[in-house]
Amino acid sequence: MGDLQNFRRKACVDWVDVRLRIARPSQFQHVQSALDTAGAGKLHVRAIEPGPGGVADTFVMRVTDHLANNYAALSKALTEFAARYPLVHAPEIVAIEVACDFLHIGEVERDASTMEMTYRLQSSLLTDGDSPRQFDPQVWANRYMDVAGQRLDPLLNYREGNKGDDVSWQCYWKRTDRGQPLPPNEWRARVEVTLKGDALRDVGLVKLADLDGYKFTNLARFFRFRTPIDPEAQAKGDRFKLAAITINRRLNDATPERGLHSFRSIGQHDKKQRRRSESSHLQADDELQRAVKDALRHLKV
Repeated sequence: MGDLQNFRRKACVDWVDVRLRIARPSQFQHVQSALDTAGAGKLHVRAIEPGPGGVADTFVMRVTDHLANNYAALSKALTEFAARYPLVHAPEIVAIEVACDFLHIGEVERDASTMEMTYRLQSSLLTDGDSPRQFDPQVWANRYMDVAGQRLDPLLNYREGNKGDDVSWQCYWKRTDRGQPLPPNEWRARVEVTLKGDALRDVGLVKLADLDGYKFTNLARFFRFRTPIDPEAQAKGDRFKLAAITINRRLNDATPERGLHSFRSIGQHDKKQRRRSESSHLQADDELQRAVKDALRHLKV
């Protein structure tokens, strides 16, 4: 399922939200225009706690695409912006989304293989996030996967974690970008993590300048992939233990077909009832772990 030999892996910064505090309060449209003139393009800019007339001294801009992956170009644009709007302090990172793409090599079986890779990522991603779900555009609602009997659909976007969380994840078959369809040869299986708040501080991303030469392998901890241990291997020849493992998984509907969050209810405590960091029924998917870490190692902004 999803043979990695058929895929090129590439990590990128999907977007980064940057906070700017300016010495002379202004309106968001003037700040947006000044950033555009400085070479940053027409970015999405929002004012923080605006006063009468929408005037504020703090703004958050969302940087995407080339600029999000080129610190030198972004820094140059902000230097030019600061000549018009002097900054009170250095630009700060509010949130960042980092993705790893799996692009199929060649055209034969491309769509089927990419869908299989999407399913592999969705069914082996292990997170600490809440509300595992898939958005179904047919009914314009989420399908919550923590309900027994639910099954992953690789055609749908899979999410764990919520908008306000410090860490959240998405995994999907990427066929559009900024709402526009991508050509089929750019379709890819994508897994991405969004960091904000304490999570940013924990990985050393506070000031925008921290991105300069940053080692993105620091984020490998958020890309954990696991597979269930074969019940017979886990039982080690004990047929009573084998029966217990099999029954336990069935009763809890613990299966990667629903997502690895389904294993949170089994194998979480050792014999002394100490809580484990993850279920004893799972083992690392070393192949996927290495693939993503290698892609992060080559990500330079």
